[in-house]
Amino acid sequence: MQAIEKALGGAIGGATLVSAVALVLMMVHITADVAAKFFLSSPLPGTIAIVSNYYMVAVVFLPLAFAERGSKHISVEILVERLALPVQRRLNACASLYAAVIFGLLTWRGVEEALRKTQVSTFIIEQDVRIDTWPAFYLMPIGTGLIVAALVYKLARYGIRGAEFDVDRAF
Repeated sequence: MQAIEKALGGAIGGATLVSAVALVLMMVHITADVAAKFFLSSPLPGTIAIVSNYYMVAVVFLPLAFAERGSKHISVEILVERLALPVQRRLNACASLYAAVIFGLLTWRGVEEALRKTQVSTFIIEQDVRIDTWPAFYLMPIGTGLIVAALVYKLARYGIRGAEFDVDRAF
């Protein structure tokens, strides 16, 4: 179980690092575009396409599993916090199972779409520059696939240790 946790943690850490790098690159790219537009009267070609198809998708989807790993997703506990701890844990496990199913469906559909976009070599032409966008379609299923893996891992630990195990604890 520790080997799985280590491998999953490494994958989540790597995806989060890629997301952080994408965020920094997005800031630098946009700043360079604005500076080029202001000083050279010519914006960088493809900025909007690259920002919206690559950077933003990476920043949104790749760190999903990182938030799940630390149980940092938003939750509202008006009624649940008044229930007994074992009941809270069972409800958390049910919510994790539900989330795993939903993210699993997103992953499956995302992979289908990414493969379809790869087959036709999807691209955008912006300011007479061709920008291939088909690789960006893999970012969403990678992020949602990682959160599914994190949720399944949490549920497996819950299944092994029973209702006394807190699925909200970070791994």
